[in-house]
Order: sequence, then structure tokens, then C-alpha cells
Amino acid sequence: MILIFADIVLVIHFCIVTFITSGFFLIPIGYIANWDWTSNVKLRISHCGMMVFVTLETLLGITCPLTSLENILRGSIQSESFIGYWVQQLIYWDLPTHIFFILYCIFLGWTLLMWRIFPPKKPCP
Repeated sequence: MILIFADIVLVIHFCIVTFITSGFFLIPIGYIANWDWTSNVKLRISHCGMMVFVTLETLLGITCPLTSLENILRGSIQSESFIGYWVQQLIYWDLPTHIFFILYCIFLGWTLLMWRIFPPKKPCP
């Protein structure tokens, strides 16, 4: 039963990774295509805030809280579930921390640049 909760945490983690990653591409494409949702201030603040959080936790050497929670729920048992296996393969890459830090800094820079090039629009009253 605990492994099911660990898989739920992993799927939530995957959704957050997907949200952040897709924002790098969909925000500029949507801005050019006049998709209203890509100029939404709350969405853009959420995207930028999550990217800042990920970059800071890497800089400070902090393990992601969702990763920690999943590890606690799994204990020393590896996930044998289909969902757990494939989602782990997609979001956990075996690379040195400094590579992630460099990538996160580049993507944070792109996120901040998008605010300049494709600024969010203020909501109409």
C-alpha cells in the first residue's frame, strides 16, 4: 500500500517536471500564436517560481522534497510497479550534480528572458 503512495508522489513529481519543461517551449510558441493562457500572470509566476526553486535547491545541494518523500515511502524497496519504473526512468537521470546546476541555470535564464521577450499580460478588470 505504501508503494502506491510512493507512485502517487512520483506521478505528481512527473507532472511538475512536465509543467516546467513544457513551459520552456509552449510559452513562446503560445505567445506568438496569441494563446491567451500563455500570457497568464499567475501561470507565468508559477512557472518562474518553480524554476527558481529547482535551481536554488540544486545550488544549495538540497534534495527535492518530493524525491525525499518518495524515498521515505519506498524505504529500501525499489518500485516494481509499471508506473513507478517508467516515470523514474523519465525524470531521474544519472548525471553529476554540476551538470544539473548548469542546465538549471541555463533554463532559469531562458525563463527570465521569456518574461522580457514574451511578457505576461495584465488581466483585464
